[in-house]
Amino acid sequence: MNHPVTRPLVYAHRGARAEEPENTLRSYRRALALGADGIELDVRVSADGHLVVIHDKNVDRTTDGSGPIAELTLAEIKELDAGQGERIPTFDEAMEVCGDLVQVEIKALEAVQALAERERRTPLPGQVVLTSFSRTAVEEAARLLPHVPRGLISHHPGAEMLQSALDLKATWVCPELKPELTRELVDRCHAAGVQVDAWPAADRGNTRLFADIGADAVTTDHPGRIAEWLTEGDTGR
Repeated sequence: MNHPVTRPLVYAHRGARAEEPENTLRSYRRALALGADGIELDVRVSADGHLVVIHDKNVDRTTDGSGPIAELTLAEIKELDAGQGERIPTFDEAMEVCGDLVQVEIKALEAVQALAERERRTPLPGQVVLTSFSRTAVEEAARLLPHVPRGLISHHPGAEMLQSALDLKATWVCPELKPELTRELVDRCHAAGVQVDAWPAADRGNTRLFADIGADAVTTDHPGRIAEWLTEGDTGR
């Protein structure tokens, strides 16, 4: 089954993180200005139950603070500098900036319950996809938010990844670049009704490969380079 894709959707990984502080409103705005179609971001839950956007379990790497997100209140989190004066955004703040096409990676299981509670107040846009490396998190999303599309992220592309996605009734797989990520595998995913978001689109070679094998989307730290990488000639950088 042939599914040619000339220009995959571009998800900006934590925003334009190669140029801006990751997972900040500044980073999301920059990514969209650079031409990203959508944003990939990460959600966790503060000690007092608020959905916040940060990749790591601890705040140490990306802020001037220290300690686990799960042990800090939202007020304490908001005091931290996440780079260039930016603050760790709440999920609501991020959604106001990111638009409708958002891939929400679940980094902590309790975030699914928090998203379900938010959904009762403010429904997620139809183009939001909930993703995770954790099967348990995807299962919980299927249970609590069955109407929201889901995706399984994997370091190991192959038949087992696809079967796991089907078992979870996921409509996306997000495979890492490995030799097993081939046109044949992408075609098998498409035949099963599953779309493919490949990562990392870190350079011209990866990005062209993802397009050539028919990936529906790519996730990249460099949203401003994708158009160039997909159109430049063989002598391009």
